[in-house]
Amino acid sequence: GGDSSAVSSQLSSGVSQIFTNERAFAALKEDGSVVTWGHEDYGGNSSAVASSLSSGVREISSTSLAFAALKDDGSVITWGGSFHGGNSSSVSSDIASGVSEVLSNPGAFAAVKDDGSVVTWGGSSQGGDSSAVASDLASGVSKIFSSRSAFAALKDDGSVVTWGVSVNGGDSSSVSSSLASGVRHIVGNPHAFSALKDDGSVISWGI
Repeated sequence: GGDSSAVSSQLSSGVSQIFTNERAFAALKEDGSVVTWGHEDYGGNSSAVASSLSSGVREISSTSLAFAALKDDGSVITWGGSFHGGNSSSVSSDIASGVSEVLSNPGAFAAVKDDGSVVTWGGSSQGGDSSAVASDLASGVSKIFSSRSAFAALKDDGSVVTWGVSVNGGDSSSVSSSLASGVRHIVGNPHAFSALKDDGSVISWGI
């Protein structure tokens, strides 16, 4: 539901940005607090984390049915559909501090930390489980990109690490030699990734 009447007084002023998933909304206010409405089970009801969302929120990301708030202190607060990343209890200690960026696809979240490591949670097959590439994501990651159900991490040494649903770019083994170095930028669409290399060439993988 899109009925915001219950929180209308909180939305009457001071809102800087509005974020959405498939069934709920989250408004980030100028004072760093967050106001939510919409479907209760998918992020519209944030009462369980209300104290954490009362101040200090810098940015909000969303999957299809959950939200994640990155705070000024480098912590991440999540709420909404548990299987879509709303429940981050499995990584709570890892995202309690030191997070610089949070990226999402419709089913999972990935956080880049100040030390260049990556933490993932949410739908395991959609990239929430990165255990298969954990050693590659332990350090040196500069940026993360997403497709519909996979992620690609660009590392400081110009190499690329991928995980998630194979056909949506999670499996880059067919072009692994080309992604071992020299990658400058990555672009993802719902089904695939393309990497721009320093020599001006483009490498693509996925559907």
